[in-house]
Amino acid sequence: MAHAILAEEGYRYSSSIYPIKHDHYGIPDAPRSAYQPLADRDFLEIPISTMMLGGRRLPCGGGGYFRLLPFAASNWMMERVRAHDAMPLIFYFHPWEIDPDQPRIEGLGAKTRFRHYTNLSRMKMKLERLLQKGRWDRFDSRFAVGKAL
Repeated sequence: MAHAILAEEGYRYSSSIYPIKHDHYGIPDAPRSAYQPLADRDFLEIPISTMMLGGRRLPCGGGGYFRLLPFAASNWMMERVRAHDAMPLIFYFHPWEIDPDQPRIEGLGAKTRFRHYTNLSRMKMKLERLLQKGRWDRFDSRFAVGKAL
């Protein structure tokens, strides 16, 4: 449904799917690589990167996982996707994750507080390290965005 609405609004691609199992989001059975979710439109879904380990999909494309895990672990997972799976790495982060001085919301549960506020002060440094390690590019330079695959 969301893909059809995005296509109707003129978007040619989306990177909205994280093909993992999570308690708030994720579509665990979605493809791990770029695919066309709409049979009748040139629209591409480019999912956030995951790594396979022991038959399980592990999230490694950024967001809270990158912020919470040690840099070495995240980097190893991302390099494995690039080398082992021969796939481009699709990485994201939320702008609020680089603001350690953001206001603290009162009344949050321990799990939500942990997920949202842990390692905010380290995120900028981790992103700088990540940017120094590799060449990054835009979707339209790596994918046939808006064209049949």
